[in-house]
Amino acid sequence: MEKRYMSIKRLTGSLALAVLSVSTLTLTGCKETIDSSNFAIADEPTVFDYLSDEDRFSDIVAVFERVNLVEVPEGSNFTSSSIANTLQTRGNYTCFIPTNEAVEEYVSSLTGGASTDVNQLTEEQAANLAKNCIIDNGDNPAYESPDFPTDGSFAISNMNDRVLTCEEISVDESGATLTESYYLINGEARVTETDHEVSNGMVHVVDKVIAPSSDNVADMIKAADNMHLFSYLLTLTGWDVKMTNYRDEDYEAQDKDETMNLANVGDVTVQQRRNYGYTAFVETDDVYESEWGLNIQYNEATGSIENWAEIEPQIIQKVTAVYGEQDADDYTSEDNALNRFVAYHLVEGGIRPGGFVHHLNEYNYRYGSDIQNPSTNYTVDVWDYYTTMGSHRGLMKIVQSAFESDYPFYINRVCEYDNDRYQQQSVVNRGVKLSLTNGNNDNNALNGFYYPIDAVLLYDDAVRTDLANERIRVDLTTMLPELASNNIRGGAYRAFPTGYFSNITNESSSTEIFYLNVAYNPRGTRNWKDAQGDEFIFSGVYDFVLKLPPVPADGLYEIRMGLSNNNLRGMAQIYFGDDPNNLLPAGLPVDMRQEFDNGQNPGIPWVADSETDEVINRENDKNLRNQGYMKGPKYYMMCDGLGPEGQTIREATDPDQPALRRIITTENMRADRTYYLRFKSALDSRDAQFFVDYFELVNSSVYNGSEAEDVW
Repeated sequence: MEKRYMSIKRLTGSLALAVLSVSTLTLTGCKETIDSSNFAIADEPTVFDYLSDEDRFSDIVAVFERVNLVEVPEGSNFTSSSIANTLQTRGNYTCFIPTNEAVEEYVSSLTGGASTDVNQLTEEQAANLAKNCIIDNGDNPAYESPDFPTDGSFAISNMNDRVLTCEEISVDESGATLTESYYLINGEARVTETDHEVSNGMVHVVDKVIAPSSDNVADMIKAADNMHLFSYLLTLTGWDVKMTNYRDEDYEAQDKDETMNLANVGDVTVQQRRNYGYTAFVETDDVYESEWGLNIQYNEATGSIENWAEIEPQIIQKVTAVYGEQDADDYTSEDNALNRFVAYHLVEGGIRPGGFVHHLNEYNYRYGSDIQNPSTNYTVDVWDYYTTMGSHRGLMKIVQSAFESDYPFYINRVCEYDNDRYQQQSVVNRGVKLSLTNGNNDNNALNGFYYPIDAVLLYDDAVRTDLANERIRVDLTTMLPELASNNIRGGAYRAFPTGYFSNITNESSSTEIFYLNVAYNPRGTRNWKDAQGDEFIFSGVYDFVLKLPPVPADGLYEIRMGLSNNNLRGMAQIYFGDDPNNLLPAGLPVDMRQEFDNGQNPGIPWVADSETDEVINRENDKNLRNQGYMKGPKYYMMCDGLGPEGQTIREATDPDQPALRRIITTENMRADRTYYLRFKSALDSRDAQFFVDYFELVNSSVYNGSEAEDVW
C-alpha cells in the first residue's frame, strides 16, 4: 500500500550548514559536518524519508545519495554533504520528484536508448537532475499547489540557480475544457500529484524529469520552429555572439564577506553569484509575413532561408525608414539600421516570465494574506521601463493590463486613465502583445528568456513621441539588469560589494549597497512607503555614479527621485551630466533627515490634502514645487496591504515622514546621449543612509503642458 505523509506541521528556523548554496559555501581544507540539532525531529518524516519509503522513487533517491550539494574541486580535501543528507535536515524544500519511469525515460534520451540505468549518468548529468527538481525556500514555507503561478515562474530559483516556469493547463489541444486542470513545470513536466507535506517541505510528483536547457538565448531562438527570420537576423548582425555570457567566474572567485551590516537592520547576506542574462522579444515568422508581406522560405535540411536575396531588400527598406542609412553595408555595425532594429528587441537581464512588472502596492490593490505570493486580483495597470541593447539605446515600456481577463503584457502600450480611480478610459495605442510561452518550443534558456510578440517591434517616431509625452517613472531595480539575471528582485534582502552592478560605477571603496524588500522585512512591519515595496539603501561614506535610462526624444526634462525621509538618512550632493568622470553639481545637497509634517518646515512646505477643496490642494502642490519637491504619487499605497481601506503614499503621514519626490534638476536632454547622476555623501558618517527607490524623467510637455500634471 502506498504511504502518504500529509498535514504534518512544517518546521522553520535556521538552515543547516548542509543547505548552504554553492554560491555561499567557502571551499577550504576541512570536512563539512552537520550538527545533529539541525536535523528534523526524528519521529517526523522528512522529504528523504518519504521518498525512501516509496519504491517508485528509488532512482531519484539513488541520484540524491550520489550528488553532493557543493561541487568539490578535484584534489581538494574538502568534503560536502549529499543532497540526500540535505533533504533530511530542517528546512523548507519544494520538491518536484520524477518517478522511476520518468528518470528512465530521461536516461534513455541521454544515452540514445542504450540504457535506462540511472548509474550511467555522468556526474554533471546527475547533478543537473538532482538540483533542478528542488527549490530551497529558506526560512519561508515551501510552495504548496495554491501558491503555484498559473502562468509565470516561481520567484525563488532552484538549487541549480535556474528559474522554473509554471502554467496551469485547463484546456486540451483541441481547446476543450478539461474536467480537472493540471500544472506544467517548464513546459514539459506535468504535476501528477501535489502537496505531500512532510516535516521539511512539500513533495510534488511529476511525470518527466525537470531539465532546463543549457542553450543560450540566441541558440534557443534558433531552435524554435517559428522564428527562422529573426534567428537569421541575430546571426547576420552578430547579436547572437553578444548574448553568450552566463556566469561571471571572476566575480565568484573574489574573496567576499558572507554578510554586510546595515544600521538598524543587522547582517544582510552578500550576493555571492553574478550571472549575466538577456531577454529577447521576438516576432514569429507569420508576423513578418502578415505585416511586411514577406514570403519566408526556410529550408529545414540546410537550416537556411532560401529566398534571402528576395526578401532582404524588403526588410532593409522597412528598417532604414526608421533607423537611417548609416553603415548600410555593414550589418554588424551598431549604427546600421538592421542592427539597430534587432538591438531594440534585446534587453540586458534575464527577465523571468511575469517578472516584467512587480505587484505589491499599486492603487487599491490587496496582495492578500501572503505578501511573498501576491494575489492576482489586479486593480490598475502596472508598468516599468527597460533600456534596450546596443550603442543606440532605446526605451521600452512593458505594461500589464488589469482591465483584460488574462492580465496580458504589452510593449509600448499607451492608455488614458481617469483622474479619480485611475481606471482605463481608452487605449490610445494597443502596443505589441507578448506571450510568456512559445507553443511546444522551450523559451527558458541558460542565460535568460525569449518571448514571442504579435506585431513588428519598431522604435519609430510615433513610439518615441508617445513615451516622451508620458511621465517616465522607472524603478531602480529595472535599471540594474543584474537583479533580473540573478533572480533577486522581489526576494530577500541582499548586500552587494563594489563593482557588482554594471550601471553603477566610480564607487568609493566605502560605498555599501543593500537591496531591501518589505515582503522579507525580518521585523514583519509593512508600513513602508516604497514604490512596489522594495528599495535600495547606500551606506558608508558613499560616492557612486548611476547611468540613467535614455530619454525617447530630445527635449527639456525634469529629473526627479522618490524620497522617504527619516532620522536614519543622511545628506547627499547630487551631480548630473553626460561625462561620468566630470559631472556638475545639481543644486544644493539633499538632506533626507528633515522633518516637514503638515507645513512645519518652510523649506519643505508639505501640507495634507483637503478632502473638499482641490483649488487649495493645487496651490499647496505649487508651493511645494517651488521648493524643489513634490508629494509622493497617489498611484502607490502604503505597503500594509489594506488596499482601498489604506492610504496612498501621497497622503500617508504615519509612521515617520510623508513620501516625497525631489526635483533634482531640469535639463535639455538628447535621445542619442547617455546621462549620469552622481551621489556623494555630504556627511562623514558611515551610518548615514541614502535611500533610492525610483526616478522620474518628465518632459516639459507633461509638467508644463496645457493640462496640469496629474497626481498619480
